[in-house]
Amino acid sequence: MEGIISILKFLVSDKVIFPLFELLFLLFIVYAIVMNMISRRKGVGAVKRGEKSWNYFYLSYGIASVILMQIISVSESLKDYKVIISIVNLIFLLYLTFYNGWFRNMILGFIRKSRELKEIVGILR
Repeated sequence: MEGIISILKFLVSDKVIFPLFELLFLLFIVYAIVMNMISRRKGVGAVKRGEKSWNYFYLSYGIASVILMQIISVSESLKDYKVIISIVNLIFLLYLTFYNGWFRNMILGFIRKSRELKEIVGILR
């Protein structure tokens, strides 16, 4: 039983979770690049985003960068490389938020869907 517990502790440690998070983030970036290239090839049309959309992008970048930096700062894994990891992650996030059309459409779609949600209003007793 102690062996299983020590294996579980290792699997949820920073030594496993943080590199896994970074790998998944990198894979998502590659996926976003591929999806952006596919959507450009389809050539549906070009859109010039308005000020409201750009404000959503600024907000999204701010929230996501705070979350990324917090994850990096609390991790003890790869602690000697936190600065370079932070810089690379922020550059990738900057690309996603401001230069990848597929990801920007995903941000706006998420906001649109969240605004359309119906809420159940009731009195708790």
